[in-house]
Amino acid sequence: MRRVALARQPWLWVFVGVWAVFVSALHFGGLAYNIYTKIWWWDLLTHSLSGFGVAGVLFLVFPKTFVRQRAPVVVAGIVLAIGAGFEVYEYLFKDFWYGWSTAYYVEDTIVDLVVDVVGALGFVALVNVLSRRGPPSTTSSSGTDHRQHPATLRSDGGDRTSADDNRRPADAGQSSGSSRDETSQ
Repeated sequence: MRRVALARQPWLWVFVGVWAVFVSALHFGGLAYNIYTKIWWWDLLTHSLSGFGVAGVLFLVFPKTFVRQRAPVVVAGIVLAIGAGFEVYEYLFKDFWYGWSTAYYVEDTIVDLVVDVVGALGFVALVNVLSRRGPPSTTSSSGTDHRQHPATLRSDGGDRTSADDNRRPADAGQSSGSSRDETSQ
């Protein structure tokens, strides 16, 4: 399935939306219940999952970003920029991060940005896997694989038979207004 067609699949929109709600719940729940300070890896978890989700939104809105071979680099750069914006926000409103030294905050920021990008690259990998898969059903009831034999496929999805070929006019250029009487004269 092409990447642009994949981005238009309703199930993927639902998946990314549910993912966003889930990650937001983890983040705000972590803040409300001080989980960030109790579980050392909670920050890594939320950043990796949010990097995955930001790449998902990026894919849904700009699917052609994922087409070229440089897609991982482009997506990583965009997610890195968005993550850096979040880190600036986090620094400006750091009253919940009390007691951190500047050195520790810089280290945390670098780790957060790396984990954001790793999560985004996970979504790039998912898109690559999903786009390599063919359409859900490529075989007809007769077992013919139409990806390999497109000439056997009728426009209504059935298999073309030799009887279908006999129904076609022998001369495709013949006008529809001519009659047999004109050709016999």
